[in-house]
Amino acid sequence: MAHEIEIFADGTAGFAAATKPGWHRLGYTAPGPMTAEELLTRAQLAAWNVRKVPVGAVTDPDTGQPVTAEEDFLIVRTNPVTGQPERLGMVGKDYKIVQNEEVAEFLQTLVDESGAIFDTGGSLNGGRRVFVTMRLPEPLMVGGFDRVDLYLAAFSRHDGWGAFTTVATPVRVVCANTERAALRNHASMFKVRHTGHIAGRIAEAREALKLTWRHGEAFAAEAEKLLATPMDVKEFRQFAAALHPLPTDAKPVTRRNWELAMRQLELLFTDAPTNESIRGTRWAAYNTVTERLDHRSPVIGRREADIVRAERALLDDHAHSKIKTRAFQMLTA
Repeated sequence: MAHEIEIFADGTAGFAAATKPGWHRLGYTAPGPMTAEELLTRAQLAAWNVRKVPVGAVTDPDTGQPVTAEEDFLIVRTNPVTGQPERLGMVGKDYKIVQNEEVAEFLQTLVDESGAIFDTGGSLNGGRRVFVTMRLPEPLMVGGFDRVDLYLAAFSRHDGWGAFTTVATPVRVVCANTERAALRNHASMFKVRHTGHIAGRIAEAREALKLTWRHGEAFAAEAEKLLATPMDVKEFRQFAAALHPLPTDAKPVTRRNWELAMRQLELLFTDAPTNESIRGTRWAAYNTVTERLDHRSPVIGRREADIVRAERALLDDHAHSKIKTRAFQMLTA
């Protein structure tokens, strides 16, 4: 099943951002910071009233006899545009609902009085997955000039799959990368299963997310090393070929697509304006990979390209995120 930013019956999108729009140009862009209430309202995340509805008795299609399903519940929301109830998933009796308002409240309490502001929020896959992010107040500066913001991103699901997850995410503003940093230890993650409660676990989350800036400092230290390490075009070609290996039995069309990807990567590495201040370094190589995946990679099929590219960047379990992680690991090895 495809994951995507939710488009409602009236044509509006389930996405909002503060100050700067997403590259997909969907949803609402506020002229300045938003409160939690404003973000939830503008992103169409407010007042879903997600709830569990007992399945009750169902009919066995083979025998025609009733079967009691006391352990099974539907997850239902109220569509924020139509006002109609919608099924999002099926869960057991121990499943705990996390309302979208609770997601925002958790992040707000987590950062307390740090000065963090709400930045983005949205609905994916027809409301089955939602996210809210906050930008922390102090940016990291790689090399003293390349700005890297640190965000907190909370992901919650309403379909019965996966845990409530919060991650610390470094983002290079010029490229609008929203994936979490590809640090090898993934120390910046906190999860709560939907059989428990998120309330009262702030101290545990703070420790897991390293909100004393240890995560940000670790990413900045790795980025500084990449910035300080020269990389010429020949070495970049070798890196790109290793990151995207061509099968020995590749068919002609596969080989042509691979060669096109290699040319695109090399052009971005040598000529992209976004790499102007960091050109000829391993840090530029990493940002070349992310820029191509987020903005230049081809979209096959009839789906709108901007929506497809948005989901690729927003979803941390997408294949593109795995490529970014592998690229970071290769460059920092």
